[in-house]
Amino acid sequence: MENHNIAIIGLGRVGTAFLKKTLSSDCVMNLRAVCEMCDTPGRKLAEEKSVPVMELNEIIALGIEIEVIFDLTGDANVSRILHEKLRQSGNSYTDVAPVRVARLVWAMIAGDEYLPDLGKSKNQIYADMLLEGLN
Repeated sequence: MENHNIAIIGLGRVGTAFLKKTLSSDCVMNLRAVCEMCDTPGRKLAEEKSVPVMELNEIIALGIEIEVIFDLTGDANVSRILHEKLRQSGNSYTDVAPVRVARLVWAMIAGDEYLPDLGKSKNQIYADMLLEGLN
């Protein structure tokens, strides 16, 4: 199976979970860089695992070395800036994974433990996720 070079922007709660899964030995994604400006547990993990922690401009400068960027910040402003910088760089090769695609990939690499119970409504699944985070 072909490995894909990726970068992750945002290592908060969701980004850190995504990072952990991409660092597993059976993952088909080759994590080339992450971007996190704050001192989060995800950033510390990336540093411990020798994953390059870069600024957004540095990740953009990698050009076609990155196939997919996962923007897991949840910040529309960051997303807008990321898309604009890619456009300005002339890089039409690198894709930014839409949030739905990022969630799909996450569900696929995370295994059954993260997949919601399909018998529940969407609102119930979100409520369960929120309650689970409180424990």
